[in-house]
Amino acid sequence: MERETPMPLMPYTQPSNMTVCVVEGDEGIAATVSTLRVTHLEGLWVKPEFRGNAGVMRALLRQAFALAQVRGEDWVFGGAAHDDPAMREYGARLGRKVDMDLYAIRFGGEACRQR
Repeated sequence: MERETPMPLMPYTQPSNMTVCVVEGDEGIAATVSTLRVTHLEGLWVKPEFRGNAGVMRALLRQAFALAQVRGEDWVFGGAAHDDPAMREYGARLGRKVDMDLYAIRFGGEACRQR
């Protein structure tokens, strides 16, 4: 029976932070999805009089990265909404853009509806 999935593990991810869910059929693996536990930075805000102050940003990011390290992570996701230029700027400067669409999917309770 086939044991490997066609989806590779994400780089930089601790094995304890990732689980691959699998459905098997008579012919081997029928479907997989990876569940990933990561820290996601979003909604960066700096008071106007502190914008451009590198010390404030270093202190803020140091705290966020320390939290991720306590959780056993080596990296974080940084999400930038279309109207969040500060997060977009820091994400581009400190990370690498991931070519994907990100969705918030609710499970349990009322089903999602398209507008």
